Amino acid sequence: MGKNKKTTKPILILGAMPSETRQIEALMEMSNSGISDGFPCHQGKLHGHPIVVGTTGVGMTNSAMAAALFIYRFQPTELIFTGSGARLNPELRTGDVIIAKKSYHHCAGSLTPEGVVYRKVRGPTKGAMTHYAFPPDAGLLKLAKEAAKAYTPPEVKVGDQTYRPQVRVGTVCSSDFFGVTTEKIADIRQKLGCDLIEMESSAVAQVCHHMGIPHLIIRSGSNSAQPDPGVHYRKLGQTAASQAALFTIHLIQKLAQRL
Repeated sequence: MGKNKKTTKPILILGAMPSETRQIEALMEMSNSGISDGFPCHQGKLHGHPIVVGTTGVGMTNSAMAAALFIYRFQPTELIFTGSGARLNPELRTGDVIIAKKSYHHCAGSLTPEGVVYRKVRGPTKGAMTHYAFPPDAGLLKLAKEAAKAYTPPEVKVGDQTYRPQVRVGTVCSSDFFGVTTEKIADIRQKLGCDLIEMESSAVAQVCHHMGIPHLIIRSGSNSAQPDPGVHYRKLGQTAASQAALFTIHLIQKLAQRL
């Protein structure tokens, strides 16, 4: 991550759905909007710094394609992925924000009667192995921790409760499953201990590692992880997406000051 060096290269911000980036786009000084290689794209400035905001669509393949194409086209200084995720950690409430210190593929390895045995797989070059877990850029993670200390989330109302969400460091895990069985939830908790489960982050993280782009995942908890989350997600997803986006906006301000 650049320090004390002005750059005209943009920060790339991605979200799976429009609801996850809408608040960021609303604050942008917009210069161009359209479709880039089939993915919605907005270019402009936020806090005086160039940014590109893109929508990947849901799922691992969509998000990986979009991340690679946007990185190749715009050559960003870093990539931030923002959005919501189902809560695996029972201590989390809807709207709590997780800054990911690691992103896992939770369907990588061998599926056995005892659950998934996680393992690396062969990479694209001889002797190279591809991991199932990816840490963020250390500098971005450090800055996000500092930004969290200076951030006060807005209150949310969920059901009959009104409270102020928390921002904390944690872990997320991804696959193309929207709902997962109770057995799978227990297996992930036991073996990976993830806070949130969703459908994009580890794929984006893997692309960033492969292409040498610093990245950070910011996710907010929506519904509890469950086999059929549709109704609960529709009630809580917007709240989660908003909280992740608001912290992302706060982080971009801190990041723009450093670049």
